[in-house]
Amino acid sequence: MIHKFYLTILIFLSFASFSFAQQTLVLKGKIYDAKTKEPLAGAYIHFDDLQLGALTDAFGDYSFKGLIPGKYKVKVKYVGYKEFEKEIELSSNASPILNVAMEDNSKKLGGVTIYSKVDAESDLSSRQGEKNALNIKNIISAQAMTRSPDINAANALQRVSALTLQRSTGSDAAYAIIRGLEPRYNNTLINGVKVASPDPVSRSISLSIVPSDLLQRIEVSKSLTPDMEGDAIGGTVNLVFKDAPNYEYFKASASAGYNALFINRDYNTFNQGAVQRKSVSEQFGTDYKASPGSFSRPNLSFGSKTAPITSLASFTYGRRVLNQKLGFIISDSYQNQFYGSNSQFNIAQLDTRPGKGFQPIISDIANRTYSTQQLNNGLSAHLDYKFDDKNKVALDNIFLYTQLNQTRLSIDTSIVGGNGGRLGPGTGAVFNDNRSSINNQYAENLKLSGEHLLSQHFKVDWAGVYSNAKQDAPDRAVISTNHLVNPDFSSTPDFLYNVSRIWDRSRNRDVTALGNVAYKTTLSTNSSLELKAGGLYRHSTRYNIQNQYTLKPLAGNGGEKTPFKDIYSSDFVVYDVSGSLKSDKANYTAYEDISAGYGQFTLTANKFSATGGLRIENTKQGYDTKPVVLDIRSNAQKKYTDLLPSLQLKYELTPKSNLRASYFKSISRPALYELVPTVTFGDATDVTGNPLVKHTEADNLDLRFEFFPKQDEQFLIGGFYKNIVNPIEFGLNGLLGGQQQTSPQNFGTAKVYGVELVYSRFFGKIGISGNYTYTHSNINTTKIFTSTDAAGATTSVERLQSRPLQGQTGNVANLSLLYKNDKHKAFVQLAYSYTDKTLVSVYPNYGYDYYQQPQSFLSLSGEKKIYEHLTLAAKVNNILNTPTTIKIGGLTQSKEIYNVSFNLGLRYSL
Repeated sequence: MIHKFYLTILIFLSFASFSFAQQTLVLKGKIYDAKTKEPLAGAYIHFDDLQLGALTDAFGDYSFKGLIPGKYKVKVKYVGYKEFEKEIELSSNASPILNVAMEDNSKKLGGVTIYSKVDAESDLSSRQGEKNALNIKNIISAQAMTRSPDINAANALQRVSALTLQRSTGSDAAYAIIRGLEPRYNNTLINGVKVASPDPVSRSISLSIVPSDLLQRIEVSKSLTPDMEGDAIGGTVNLVFKDAPNYEYFKASASAGYNALFINRDYNTFNQGAVQRKSVSEQFGTDYKASPGSFSRPNLSFGSKTAPITSLASFTYGRRVLNQKLGFIISDSYQNQFYGSNSQFNIAQLDTRPGKGFQPIISDIANRTYSTQQLNNGLSAHLDYKFDDKNKVALDNIFLYTQLNQTRLSIDTSIVGGNGGRLGPGTGAVFNDNRSSINNQYAENLKLSGEHLLSQHFKVDWAGVYSNAKQDAPDRAVISTNHLVNPDFSSTPDFLYNVSRIWDRSRNRDVTALGNVAYKTTLSTNSSLELKAGGLYRHSTRYNIQNQYTLKPLAGNGGEKTPFKDIYSSDFVVYDVSGSLKSDKANYTAYEDISAGYGQFTLTANKFSATGGLRIENTKQGYDTKPVVLDIRSNAQKKYTDLLPSLQLKYELTPKSNLRASYFKSISRPALYELVPTVTFGDATDVTGNPLVKHTEADNLDLRFEFFPKQDEQFLIGGFYKNIVNPIEFGLNGLLGGQQQTSPQNFGTAKVYGVELVYSRFFGKIGISGNYTYTHSNINTTKIFTSTDAAGATTSVERLQSRPLQGQTGNVANLSLLYKNDKHKAFVQLAYSYTDKTLVSVYPNYGYDYYQQPQSFLSLSGEKKIYEHLTLAAKVNNILNTPTTIKIGGLTQSKEIYNVSFNLGLRYSL
């Protein structure tokens, strides 16, 4: 269905392009602010008679080709400026230039009027969107993302005030943390609607798989109105994809890059073609008895090579046809990235030896090297048809695909005890645990929507959304060998210890229907009232299928171990010949039904406006595991109803400044997998679900002052407070098979408060843009406190410990130095980011938790227009080569080094 849809669009574009021919004259010019002389990027200039239009580029320039001599009426429209109109005459012997100075419209705007949909890509449109929004919001424009060092939505978001990222070990997966609240407390939306997640352990899609080239803007809402879904305590991230323009629109870019990590070491590889897409049980039936020959071996033979070049490419094309009734836009972004990390992963355990005080010690040290290929492809298409000025329907389809091919080589050394025994420094067992894996993720979001103005006062809008996401991780293969270093430092040969093969597949499917009806009337000359009501229903299902096989070495004729040479000459015995498909606890089906309704009012009187109302959400969640596993609950179901009031107040102090106050109540539901008491395998930590975990409720207060002096300048300062009941956090359960185990748990009531500051301004060609956030959270949880008396006897008691919430960062700062030269059409940005110490996971013993250490990042980007439609762009990230380090007490639990990455390319804009 996906491929046919895009093929139809591409064929349509081919025919549409024939209408542009007979190029004779070229009209050029610049559009700028009459007062400040600043160029206006994204201004819409068009010819009424020809139904021909264009946008200005980042430097305010535009051009029209294919014009014939004659008289034309030219109009220019831009958000917040008076409309410009002029009649011009083009002659055959002239090279016409039309520069337009736009005058600021000081009259109060009742809302943001976007004359051209792609106009919303400009910084000015983002500032106007923040100023006129009903709630507290930050917006990143496509223009800002293009100029920044970022290539995906995740990296762009980390420059928003009060936002940090949660990343996965050894990969580029990234999820938004808003105001110190981890991803579970935030919503990720596509075009205003929640989407299914391909990630089996998250409700959100990884923002790293969303190319920024596809986006028109990113909206971060930090307070909720009643017409917004209520499961967002931190806020919502709305990815707004490109919309149909009123003119022919074409952009294309291509670039290449390299990760400096591979200057000092090779890129590790495995045979991807040898990976078995289906497990033995899926190929031959659940009763089939697997033998060593049932499993491929080349994907456990590791090699190395020079790292390939990273390549990126994208294009966007759109226009309106059929007398402006039918509009379309299609975008494609391709990213083939090669990156990696050098990491250290250590296991911390309680020291139970006499006199050691039960403090954490490092029991194992593992040095790991990751080599990763991440192939992203994003497709977006939009069609809309305007029957008339009062009725419009639209069809949007977003398809995101990512493939992660990863090699992990690991050397694990036992420090305390361990298999074989450690009898002194440098002795004991040494394990080599090498892994090959392929992870495919797909996410598709199909939305059919409509808007209908029934009368001067009534408006109806509706949408139906089908969202489907899958993850397929075939044959995650791990081979473990070990050898023993004796007290005299002699060493035994390497012996094969274990081979693990895991097939994992999950799917998340959402079907959503929603509708809204609004009534708006004028109360007096300067006041109005809008009443709005609506509802939503969503049915979500998630299933997970896992099948695991364990292969053990075949002993020699005398029962002795056989030295390991290579994977091809090793003899195995299949430990579980039928695999785990019939009995695996991770094979489950989970579901969620949400029904919601709301009533909302918006009252505007002179400079004051208020938006408020009540939202009601009913939730039903449950799961089933088949067959019944006796040591866990095989099924469970829970239902709950939440009343979610909201009130947003705004007072316009001046035409360029606002004062806002907000209250809203919100919730956070457990992810479906978190209810299922089975193990989900992770890279560093495995997760076991908890059917007894409760959903989280929160009361939220906000206050913010906003000032927008010029088109790309702003000053925002605000504070927030949250009272969170039953926050869900991951607590450690201990070790199983050498891997740390965690589960979601409720730890009581938490308080969160903080302040935000945003500032951006240009001083001639030099500009400064920055933000600072301070967040403080507190929760008191019970932990185990162990003491030892003089006689050596130990006593363990429970004691309350005060600590921050999981994922919370104290200080977050972003600062960018900007250089803009309109004459030479150049732009440079040097961006610095700082994040303070962050609580990663909760340790069960008093006084100890895992904290990510402070980080500083420096990035550089620049662009220079080298031809009429061609721009040279460069991006350099992680210049400081900042590691990600996690500690417990003074002990380093993990440390990852990624190194600097470079990217250089060209961008073409019509």
